[in-house]
Amino acid sequence: MDYPKIIKKQHESFIKFVYASVMAKEEDVKYKLNDMARFKYRHMVWAMQDAVNAGVKFNMDFDYNEIAKIKVETEDELIEVLKDDLNQNIALYEGIDNPTINRFRSDDEFFLEEMNFFDVEGEITAFNESKELPGVELSEESKSALIFFLMEETFKEYELITIYSYLKVHSDIAVANSAFTDLAYDSIYHLKRFADLAAKMGVLTLPRPIPHEKYENIGVVEFLKENIEEEMDAEKQCLILAEKIGNKYLKDFLLFISRQEVYHGELLQRALDAINK
Repeated sequence: MDYPKIIKKQHESFIKFVYASVMAKEEDVKYKLNDMARFKYRHMVWAMQDAVNAGVKFNMDFDYNEIAKIKVETEDELIEVLKDDLNQNIALYEGIDNPTINRFRSDDEFFLEEMNFFDVEGEITAFNESKELPGVELSEESKSALIFFLMEETFKEYELITIYSYLKVHSDIAVANSAFTDLAYDSIYHLKRFADLAAKMGVLTLPRPIPHEKYENIGVVEFLKENIEEEMDAEKQCLILAEKIGNKYLKDFLLFISRQEVYHGELLQRALDAINK
């Protein structure tokens, strides 16, 4: 079984589905695509864990050109890209019979069936660079600050998802494993919320693969110490933007995110303490 190839395909599927969930316009479709994205993330992590258990090395690379296929003009085209992605995955499972792959196959086949009932006919505006947030009045300075924040944070959250997921499957310390799991799930949530705002403003950007040295053979203790500081810095950045933004909802949203960043520091500290025991 080609674990690296299966991991790569699940990784690409996760990225496509989570970004597609903010690109779609119909609430029911967005909701279901987000559900599918969460399962594709779990597929990726399960495949990673199986690879670790089998002693197979892998990386977190993906093909950017494959991801860029979702940069389409209509929702119909977007759904077709996602269906093609699932069909590619199902073809990859052919001839493999084990509990993990059987689960992937079952999930993907149902997702394909469910997408046949999607009623979509709108345009994709996530990349049109309108730089306007529908229904929200912002000064030019606030818009520029928000766009910079969203573009920076969506990539940062994707990077953290990658690193925490990789650390999770390579950790045999229960407390650290739990912390990495929670941190990855929170980063997925942040990625989706930031990407959703970026898509509404027409400034959505897709991630690119991160350098291997960011997650392979890293000093975990040093990484955790640095990331505790980075989480505190992230809290400050949210607070600064919250004061500048000039909109109550966005201010409250940023304050909400800032409080989560504080707890991320706590989770990282718990992982650090467990590893140092």
